Amino acid sequence: MTTSALAQSAHAAVQASTLFTAALSGLDIRMPLRHDATHCGTIVDADGNMVFVVDVNRERSDAEVTDIAELMLLAINVHAGFLPEVLADG
Repeated sequence: MTTSALAQSAHAAVQASTLFTAALSGLDIRMPLRHDATHCGTIVDADGNMVFVVDVNRERSDAEVTDIAELMLLAINVHAGFLPEVLADG
């Protein structure tokens, strides 16, 4: 599995974000991820391919799902080396 590369000790010059992005790339997921505004809770990659859905059983309100999705995106994208637009611009 591609994620096994993350468990191996990496060369000191290789950043965790590079390994993380490479593992996702091996799964045909292109960064950065984004929230598909037309389908609440659906997270897609840079090519528009679905990656995962937050609250697939619709047990939470759309507002809660949006907040959870945005927090997950922040964590994943920052770990992959993509700063939020607010920080990247300023």
